Amino acid sequence: MKPQIIPVNLQDKASLQQALETFQSHLQAVYKTGQLINQVGGFVSHDNRLFQTSDLQDPEQIQAMARFGSINDPGFEQMERLSELELEQLNRSDVYLKFSHVTVFQHALADEAFKPLVLRICQNLVEFSIRVNSSNELFFSSSSIFGTYLLVLLAEKYPEYAYLIGEFVPPNGDYHQLGYHCTGDITYLFDKYGYDPMMLDILASTRCPNLMSAMAEGFSDWSRFRPNLLKCFLADEQKYQYFVQALKASLTRRPVDTQSLWLSEELESCFDEMMDDAANQNEEWDEDDQEFGELDFHGRPMSEVLEALDETLFELVKDVPLAELYYYSEPVYEGVTLGDTRDDPFYQEYNEDSEYETNKAFFLEGFDNGEKILAYIEHSQCPEVLDELVPTNIRKLARDKKLYIFKRFEYFGSGGFELSEQIDHDVELSDILERFFVAYLNPELFGIVDDGEAEQDQKCLRTLDVLVRLLGKKELSGSELKEVVEEFELCSKKDAVKRYTLKALNKDEIKDRVYGLINEDTINTFGRARLEELHDFFKRDEALFGEMLDEVILRAYQDTDPDILAVTPGLNQIDYARGTQLLSVAYILCQEANSFTPSEHLGALAGFYSEHVFKSFYREMAQHHELDCDEKAQALSEKIKAYVESQASGGNSLFAKLMKQEPAAQAVSKDEALACIRELLASPDEETGTLHSDVFVVSDDVGMILASMLYAAKVAPAPLKKQLLALYGLMLELFPAKTLLVSFYEFSESGVYTYQTTNDEIEAFCDFITDLGINEKYAFLLRIVMIQKAQVRKHVDGFNNDNGLRDAYLRLLNRYRKKDEQDPNEPEMLARKERKISEAISAAVDLLDDKHRQRFLGFAYPGFDEAAYNVLVTAELVPELAAFFSDNTDADEAECEALVHALMGYLIGELSLADITPTVLTRLNRGKPWDYTRNICATLLCASDARWQKLLAFLFASDNLDNIDDFFDILDNKFPDGTENEPKRAAEMVRLITQAGLEGELAYAFYLRQFEAFDTDWYFDENPFTPVILRHLEEIQTSATLTSSEAYDFFMREKEENQD
Repeated sequence: MKPQIIPVNLQDKASLQQALETFQSHLQAVYKTGQLINQVGGFVSHDNRLFQTSDLQDPEQIQAMARFGSINDPGFEQMERLSELELEQLNRSDVYLKFSHVTVFQHALADEAFKPLVLRICQNLVEFSIRVNSSNELFFSSSSIFGTYLLVLLAEKYPEYAYLIGEFVPPNGDYHQLGYHCTGDITYLFDKYGYDPMMLDILASTRCPNLMSAMAEGFSDWSRFRPNLLKCFLADEQKYQYFVQALKASLTRRPVDTQSLWLSEELESCFDEMMDDAANQNEEWDEDDQEFGELDFHGRPMSEVLEALDETLFELVKDVPLAELYYYSEPVYEGVTLGDTRDDPFYQEYNEDSEYETNKAFFLEGFDNGEKILAYIEHSQCPEVLDELVPTNIRKLARDKKLYIFKRFEYFGSGGFELSEQIDHDVELSDILERFFVAYLNPELFGIVDDGEAEQDQKCLRTLDVLVRLLGKKELSGSELKEVVEEFELCSKKDAVKRYTLKALNKDEIKDRVYGLINEDTINTFGRARLEELHDFFKRDEALFGEMLDEVILRAYQDTDPDILAVTPGLNQIDYARGTQLLSVAYILCQEANSFTPSEHLGALAGFYSEHVFKSFYREMAQHHELDCDEKAQALSEKIKAYVESQASGGNSLFAKLMKQEPAAQAVSKDEALACIRELLASPDEETGTLHSDVFVVSDDVGMILASMLYAAKVAPAPLKKQLLALYGLMLELFPAKTLLVSFYEFSESGVYTYQTTNDEIEAFCDFITDLGINEKYAFLLRIVMIQKAQVRKHVDGFNNDNGLRDAYLRLLNRYRKKDEQDPNEPEMLARKERKISEAISAAVDLLDDKHRQRFLGFAYPGFDEAAYNVLVTAELVPELAAFFSDNTDADEAECEALVHALMGYLIGELSLADITPTVLTRLNRGKPWDYTRNICATLLCASDARWQKLLAFLFASDNLDNIDDFFDILDNKFPDGTENEPKRAAEMVRLITQAGLEGELAYAFYLRQFEAFDTDWYFDENPFTPVILRHLEEIQTSATLTSSEAYDFFMREKEENQD
């Protein structure tokens, strides 16, 4: 529905009345659509002039609200300068629309005659929010939630309606959406009125448990803007009594299940916050007040107060039928009231320990032949019962018959998501398998007979016989087969396919299954398992698969949920192939090319791929570019396209004929094409404005299309292969690690889940790309990055070798260490091969980003000689430091070179600290020295004690305690994971400082600061910094600077308490 812009004369009562009525009517129509996005209109002056701040009835009120975020927007200040602009000329029309809403409502609220109409508009808004119960549907633009500000205006004028604000905030609203786009206006009220009755009305009427936390979202002074009801109630019992009455009134207006109320949890959270504050301020609390339930609340224990309140509130709503409760998610049965549910097990929290009884009851109570079903499952009797089973919506059956298993369906949901409120949305087989199998696979846990592993597996398979028939399945999907065969290990894949293929799928069913797989819109990666399943469908009906491609793009659009289309514009089109489609087609072409008898139906697939691959990729670049101007992005894309097209050189193959290629434009060089892609896709650094060369903003489609290029290039004729590899090569040269990773995901079994990656998969991918003629350095790069992403331990010894990754990584490290070694007795041919590998792995290390390179080198050189160290540290840090000084200081090129020369000369032993002039030393430590200190430290992990001490001396010369803290953080890399090694790190730091002769005021300040940082996890005697501080305490106490510090005071308090 198109937003309606309503003209209004603010000084004419009739015009204002008409405008508000029109606005209300339009909103009512919008509410029926179920969402507000791009449908809410606004107002302009009757002379078509945009409103300005001078049109406000009370500018100060709106300016005060603007301080708290919801109306505060970069464009809000422009309201004073709108003059003669048209609405279409504004960069952010939603900012103006909100402004026009508050302008008109301020004028309406100034006249008592408009009260009923404004109230009705606000009440309708609240009813809509309650109905959708989601913050997503409240957005009327991509960055603005509609209406909170109108409710706030109403509440300030008529406080008796403040409760509408609380009712408006949806319980299921997204915390961050509420915090950044909704609750700012409520925070404005809290800041202005505190715990005024109006504010208590709001809090008592809300069913959103996150409202108070969301009110403080984004504010540095968090505690100031987050209401603490416990503090309020402890300070003034009358306010508690008022809140209780407001809560009872809200339940009378809109009754809910009292178990869903959040007050007890909120008050306990407030108590914990107060205890933390008291501990931080070293305040004393009475021993009796250390537990929340025992807290003295105006003469009664808090637990007693809350129990009485719970009972009072329950009595208030216990006779309300379930159907009349708001936000009630449990099944509703005719005549059942909330009171009836209190002792009914069906309405209690689900018990996972009763799975066997729950499954048994499901069959016995859900089906007339339930005893025969159980006899078949548990004793292999009555096999004829399988012929009696008919497809059944088992979720609806469980709900209608009030079977306890319904609780399980809702508890575990579907694929990690809550099931739809529509009861016709049945569970999927994969959602329920585990809980039907768990008792048979773990009989000892459930106290049932154990007939041995083989027979227990057969019980699971017989259970599956029953379930596939109840769910009306003709065969198991690829993911379901994987669960049965690999996860539960019940039988072989061949046996599973034979046993559970009950009936052949017809063409329409094959189409639906293929479209469901190929057009999935909620996945980040495809993965080889899904590709193999699609290839299997192709083999079933090769002609059908080609025919389907004619409508695959249209079906993708039609089958995508409208809500997803609304927030993902890239999917809202029917002209371009998606990455999933191109990847699937390329995979099938690649697999079929290896067949002894290639299919005659591949032409359709080849044609589809050739027609769409390049234009879809260029579209993705246009969708995700980093430029401010779309026209410039289009011009850059055309240059890239011209370069890629120029790489083809004729050919009469099927691919070549289908490419329908236009004559190439004026020649574009590779360097020009690289520059274009870099400008389009490289992500700019927010601080320096420079472009990151190692990362690009990538969509899921870009990753899949890049992977498809590799599959297709394997079998494409020379002209197309050259073009595919030319475009892939540009991305690889600019973004090597990212390009390889997104490609590899589509060659691995599990997609993006790196912890499941195997070394066999990595090696297969590396063989694949080297066979395509891609430089071997990229294969080594992928090996290093992929293993380091899959293995997060700080020491190689901690790597998991289940998938062969630790052994593979050790081979890489060993190969790199020996890259410069030469065997004079080695045959020349073998020597050349070894040199080539050494050059490739060295080049791969050069391509790593700082993080991965430092980690790899730290593993490769746990200790090496001075010469090797000097070469490495120079090669690694000189360009990095030069870039740092250039970007972060005002030094010119010559001064930057002098700074680098001074620091590197010191680190490799050519200069001492005394040789570095004070001016240079000052500049070295100006700005953000930790940016490069961390990198130097990481490189020094490979060095000797002397090198560690040398850097530490340099940092001490900066007289900056933060630098010393950063150095201490880096030391964590020298020890394995775990808190138990923190004392070792502390001891190592003390040892380095002592042996470097650096003990003094700065070192003591560091010790004191770290003592305080460690205090939360260690007792005084166990704190790793206690001994060194006690050893130097007399020296510390001679320093006025140290003894006046908070860290010193903290240490002395802890020392005295320990002595007591």
